[in-house]
Amino acid sequence: MSSPAPGWSVSLTQEAAGVLETMRAGGDHELHDQLVRFVRALALEAGAAADADKPLPGLPMGDGRHNVDVPRLPVLISYIVHPALRELRVTDLLWLG
Repeated sequence: MSSPAPGWSVSLTQEAAGVLETMRAGGDHELHDQLVRFVRALALEAGAAADADKPLPGLPMGDGRHNVDVPRLPVLISYIVHPALRELRVTDLLWLG
């Protein structure tokens, strides 16, 4: 029996990480925490889709990125997957708040 493939990781560009930090620094801790949980879940979902050679979650943008509207949160996420690295990279976070 073979070992299961290792999990997927998440990385953020400096700009996306800055948006998260601005949320937390501005006192919006709940939104920050909800968004972190969402991105972690997105990495699991997108990673599983990439592993199964299925369509990735969100709207494909034509440049390798996908956009996801975060349900019930005023945030849009752009991401790209790197299957060889088993990494989901958040390239943009648009906070509409």
